[in-house]
Amino acid sequence: MAAALYSTVNEVGIDINSVFILSTGTPEYPRPPFNPGIQAWGTDGSEWVFCTASISIPAGSVVVISAVPGSWSVALIGGATAGGSFGAFVGVVGGSQGTMLVPAPASPQTGTYFWVQVDGNCPNVRTAASTTANAQLYDVAATAGIVGSSSPGTGSGYQITGMVISQAAGSTAGPNTAILNNPTIGANT
Repeated sequence: MAAALYSTVNEVGIDINSVFILSTGTPEYPRPPFNPGIQAWGTDGSEWVFCTASISIPAGSVVVISAVPGSWSVALIGGATAGGSFGAFVGVVGGSQGTMLVPAPASPQTGTYFWVQVDGNCPNVRTAASTTANAQLYDVAATAGIVGSSSPGTGSGYQITGMVISQAAGSTAGPNTAILNNPTIGANT
């Protein structure tokens, strides 16, 4: 496994491996430690954006960042999530080694906040088993949060520009290393 990534920004509290859970049961934390949308830079060319979600997100999942200004909420990529989101930002959830899980909030929790990688060498991306290195990637609708190098056809198959798998072949088990360059949703094939 590659060396762990970490933040190089000189700001207190940035931990790309941490999931902050906002809860009405802990009033000493009335808001998240950072405003969603703030960026952090790290080792190995990595860039991160602070985002939020209300769903569980498995490690290495590819997510679409909401196009709603100021929201910075994410959803797992896949089929209808990508549809109509041409140009939307895409990122990968997983922390410094691609193993971080994001839990869905449960009452009295009101949200989860975490860092999404959008640039640099990425330690793990969930891919379809048939994914090949250095090929055009697509959203594969069969399983949310997974990308592949084969377009699955009508209704899905949105291109993902700015992301390539950098190892010989992908696998559903991973880890699948990748190179990210501020990926976005491209055209439907």
